[in-house]
This record gives sequence, structure tokens and C-alpha cells, in this order.
Amino acid sequence: MSKVVDLGEETYQIDIYEGGKPERTSVYLIRGAKTALVEVGASSCMVSLLSGLNSLNVSLSDVDYIILTHIHIDHAGGAGTLIKKTPNARLMVHPRGAKHLMNPTRLVEGTRAVYTVYDNCFDQVFGQVEPVNEEHIYTPEEGEQLDLGKGRILTFFYTPGHARHHMAIYDSLTRGLFCGDTLGAVYKPLSRIIGRDFVIPATPPSEFDPLEGVAVCDMIGKLAPEVLYFSHFGISKNADYILERNRELLQDVTSSARGLLSEGGSVKDIEEKFWELISLQIPEFSHLDLRQFIPLIDIQLCAEGIVDYLKKESRNN
Repeated sequence: MSKVVDLGEETYQIDIYEGGKPERTSVYLIRGAKTALVEVGASSCMVSLLSGLNSLNVSLSDVDYIILTHIHIDHAGGAGTLIKKTPNARLMVHPRGAKHLMNPTRLVEGTRAVYTVYDNCFDQVFGQVEPVNEEHIYTPEEGEQLDLGKGRILTFFYTPGHARHHMAIYDSLTRGLFCGDTLGAVYKPLSRIIGRDFVIPATPPSEFDPLEGVAVCDMIGKLAPEVLYFSHFGISKNADYILERNRELLQDVTSSARGLLSEGGSVKDIEEKFWELISLQIPEFSHLDLRQFIPLIDIQLCAEGIVDYLKKESRNN
């Protein structure tokens, strides 16, 4: 199962139905003279991804580049599986992520430790994570450019905050930014109801850093992208609004969590505070139960990541 949307300018969004659910994870196909995929998804989504490529009449030998915004399994878990099927592709990833693609043991162990809710069905949810041979991997430098031809140049920017191995990719043709998780997640069903993008930052353990997150928002603001291509989920043309919301929520939730922890609060208390703060984005829709639109695991991970950051902060002071 997959759904493909033509976004114009030889840019296509493929919904890979993460966990069997629509509007959860996007993979993007972009074309110049050469063809690139941005994101792969988990290997459990491989059938959906291949179905989407087939519907676009793209053969696997046509794929020249596979670009990962970062190595979290829901974005990159299928990279080792896909690279075996794409004989001409080079896989591009942040330098910090390369070794974990070549030997994904620690990546899988770390993901299992975070996603404890999936203890008994981890492989079913994410699938196997196969290693990528070193000769297939290329690690672009900060600011490096990739010319796809036909006036399409991609520029790579390191974007820590969500994770130290995160990068975003600016597309000269669409003046858009493939932002992965660096600006969080947009929840499309809720966005349609309220009439604007509902976005929350993604703050999971173990590398979340709110100061880096705010700095990245400032950097992206200077790029002035006209469209944001979210991995979770879809596109937005409201970059200024989303950057403002991210800055605000990163600062507010971290400050609130710091106060709660100092008073002996728990991760659960911070989780509830997160729900409260994001609900304040839509006061005119206070009757809505956000838990019907946002997976509980998303907020649980956000709370855990904030606590993890604050504990590190406390140890370092």
C-alpha cells in the first residue's frame, strides 16, 4: 500500500504507511537529470516504497542517490535493504551516522531501549535493519552541494537539535527544505480541522538539545525556504509560522520541565505538561482531544528526551 502525490517540479511524495497508517511518514522522489530519494523509512515499509516507485515508473536502477536526513530507524532502517536493490545509488548521510549504518547493532539496541512499548513486536513494527557496505556511503560536508542537473542543486546543512547526526537539504529548484525531523512533525488530520499546520517539535532521547534546536530554527529562517518537506508528514508553505512555533515550544517545554523536575516531578508530569502546552496552540479548538490525533508514543518520547537532556545539563553544571 502506498500513495503518491505529484508536488510539481518533478517532486513526488510517497506515503509509505508506517505501521500500516496513512500520513505518518513521507519519502520524497526528486528528479533532475539524475534521480534522488530523500528518506527510506523502516524496512517494514519497503513494500510500500517500492510500490510507490513502481507507480511512478521509476526502476531501481534509475535511483542515483539515497539521501537520509538522519539515521533513526523510522527514516533509515530500510537503507541496507534498499541499497542492495539499487545498483547505481550512492547513499548520503551525516558523517556521525555512517558508522551506525555500516554496523547497526547499537542503533537497533538504542531504538529498542527507547521504544519499550514495542518490546514484543519491534521487528513487526520496524523490520530488520541490514548493514550498508562502506563503499556505498558518502558523507557530505556542511554546505556541500549536489548538482542533480536541469537547474536542481541540493545543499546540505547540518541541523542538530533533534539529533547530532541530522542534516537538512535545501533544493534550489523549489526553494524548499527537506527538513526530516529537525522542525518536528506536522499532524495532517488535525491540521485540516483547524485550518493551519499543527506542528510540534520532536524531542526524543538521547541527543535532543533545545539550544541547538532554536539555533537551527534561526539558521533555517535565514534560508527563507518557500516550502518545507516534512518526513512526518507532507509539505507546508508556512515556514515562518512553523519556525516561530518550534522556537516557542522548545523554550517553553524545556523551561517548564526544568521547573517540574526541580520540584520532584516525573517524566509523566512532563508528558502532561507537553500536552497542555501544545493544546495552547489551538485555544479556539479546546474541545478537541489531541490524543485522538497524536500518537501517545510521540509525546512519551518527547517527554523522555527532555528529561534526558535536563539530567545531562544537571550533571554538567
